[in-house]
Amino acid sequence: MSTILSFEKPKRQFLNLESLIEYTQQIYDLPISKISIYRAVKSGSLPSMKVNGRLLFRISDVERWIEGSSEKKEDA
Repeated sequence: MSTILSFEKPKRQFLNLESLIEYTQQIYDLPISKISIYRAVKSGSLPSMKVNGRLLFRISDVERWIEGSSEKKEDA
């Protein structure tokens, strides 16, 4: 007797650069430029990974980065 395994496709957890820009625009209504993202990656405030020459961003890291950026502006 054979058993059939069913797997669910995991929810998308990573965004590429273009998807990150769209995500921040749609979810947070923030127009973020590529330059701003590259600066955040270079400074270390936005964690990323490079796979096959493409930057990928974990959605949870993006949310923390945005929330942290808004808290800094409120404190100023």
